[in-house]
This record gives sequence, structure tokens and C-alpha cells, in this order.
Amino acid sequence: MKLCALTAGPHRDDEVFRAGAGPQGGEFYLPYALIRDEFARFGVELHTADRCTGRPVDFELHVNAQRRLSGRPAYAYLYEDPLVRPRNADPALLKRYRRLFTWNDELVDGAHVIKLDIPNELRFEPFAPWAERDLFCVMIARNTALSRPDPRNLHGRRVRIARHFEAHAPELFALYGRGWDQPHVRAGVLGRAHKRLREWHRRLRPQPPAFPSWRGPVPTKGEVLRRARFAIAFENVRGSRGYLTEKIFDCFVHGCVPVYLGTPGAAAAFPSDCLVDADRFADDAALLAHLRAIDAPRFAAMQAAIAAFLRSSAAQRFSREYFARTLVAGIAADQGLAPLAPAA
Repeated sequence: MKLCALTAGPHRDDEVFRAGAGPQGGEFYLPYALIRDEFARFGVELHTADRCTGRPVDFELHVNAQRRLSGRPAYAYLYEDPLVRPRNADPALLKRYRRLFTWNDELVDGAHVIKLDIPNELRFEPFAPWAERDLFCVMIARNTALSRPDPRNLHGRRVRIARHFEAHAPELFALYGRGWDQPHVRAGVLGRAHKRLREWHRRLRPQPPAFPSWRGPVPTKGEVLRRARFAIAFENVRGSRGYLTEKIFDCFVHGCVPVYLGTPGAAAAFPSDCLVDADRFADDAALLAHLRAIDAPRFAAMQAAIAAFLRSSAAQRFSREYFARTLVAGIAADQGLAPLAPAA
């Protein structure tokens, strides 16, 4: 067996392979257990780097580009947008990897850098219809911001749409996630400092939530999305070309119609009747009017379009299974590895 050391943020002790150890008691954004199992088909053990200490490591897999490389053959999946993690677009650093995989079309060359979308669990189960959904529109997000100001940051747009609903249709909107008891968190060091000061102040002198639509955090997104007709699914940033995270797919698999905003043109990856493209509207008033005009038959047609997409071959490039197969096959080919023969 060969040994691959995995570097994935702060994660240690093989925790990424354990079900339920991810955010909010769910899975991790990358399908680590599937990657491990796929590597095993090629005779490779995959462990977090701390579990490989003192053992002969054959190669490494990094989630996001790392500042320091050990000198061993190394591969990376560039998960974060360079706006959030600039080293994921640092030419001098990236050329030190034997092969890279990423959704970022601005880096993909088909040889050294391979196209690979952020993966999603594309399970399909019957959708609750319009009449069984007691929430008109929701947003599930954290009240947070980038480490430095940037016009591509979409957090301010989330705040704006939430405030518009609160002012003009409070009965149609519910806000979920951490931190919305506070005012809008600003980007940068000063914004983080203000956030901490407000947290301490609220502990000493409790106050009503800064956002009246806030309903608190949720254990899992699915608990809310199964009840909602529409969800504000804005990306964190208007990222590089190809940037599509789990936000739109979280809505799809629960039969909730996403109101999507991301990198310009990103919504073109999906049939237009699967979602509401927020870029099409001049302002939030026009967007809200559009949502109000969607009735039960139209909603049912949109759910049918979502179901058809999830079952289609076009959706498979976004699946966890495709991700694991493509990543491991690319690394195995570079390492000269072939699948092991089935046990007799």
C-alpha cells in the first residue's frame, strides 16, 4: 500500500472521514470518505497528515494551496476563491504542485490544472408541494464578512434584501443563521473588532435582535429548506469564473426554489426554470414582486424542472461521486497507479 497525507485546514486525527463531524453535525463540504475509499481501490491509504508522522509518505493531497511544501510529490484541490485565499492563484506557489484540481476556469488549462467543480450530495427524494410549505422565503447565512473590504463581497447584498423584506413584506421572510442579533458586520479588521465589542455589550445588556426577521441558528439547513418555497441563495462573493458552491444545490435537493446571485453568468449552468436569477431584476422591489407573482402551479413546474435536472447527466459533474472519481483518477494516473484486481 502507498500512503497519502491529507492536509485539510485544521482537521486532524482522521476526523474528516467520520460521518456527522462536519459543520452543524453534517458532512464536510468535500466528500473525504468517498475520496479515501476511491484511493483504496488504487492501493493507497489516505490519512490526515498528523496520522502519517513517522511513516513513509509517498505523496500529499492538500485542500487549498499551502504556503510550505515538504518536497514530496504534492497535489491540491483549490477550493476557496482567490478573493478569500489569495495563494490559490499565486503562480509561483501553484507551479510547485504536480497537478491541481479546481472549479476556477481562470486557472484551468486541462493539463497541469484540471477542471473539477465543488461537489454536492445530489440525492433526490419527493418534494413537499406548495401547500405543505409554511415559509414563503428564507435566508440561511452567517452575519460575517471578508477579512478585507472588496466590492465583490455579497454580504452587503444579503443584508439589503433582508432589510427590504423586513420593511415591505415582513410576513413573507425568515432569516436563519448565526450572528444576526447584531447589526451588519463590516469587512476588515475594524469590522471584526466592532463585532466583538457588540457581542460583549449584548452579553452585559441584552437587546432585541438587530434583524427582526431573525429566527436563530438551525442544526441543519434541510430542516428549513424543506419548509420553504423560496430561499435567498447568494454566494459569499462574486468569485472567479466557475465559482458555484453548495448554496444552490442545498435548495435543489429539498425542492426549494433558489433566488440565486453569484459570479455573473454562473446561473447559466442550470435550466432557467430551476431558479430565480437575482441579476435579472433592477432592484429588490422588482425581485419581491416577481416572487409574489409565482403561484402554486408555477411553483410545481419549477420543482419539476429541478427534479429533472437532478436526474440528468448534466448534474453529475457536480456530484460527490464524480468529484472523488475524477480527483483520484487524475492523481493515480500521474503516480502510475492502476486499480487493484478484485479479491478472488
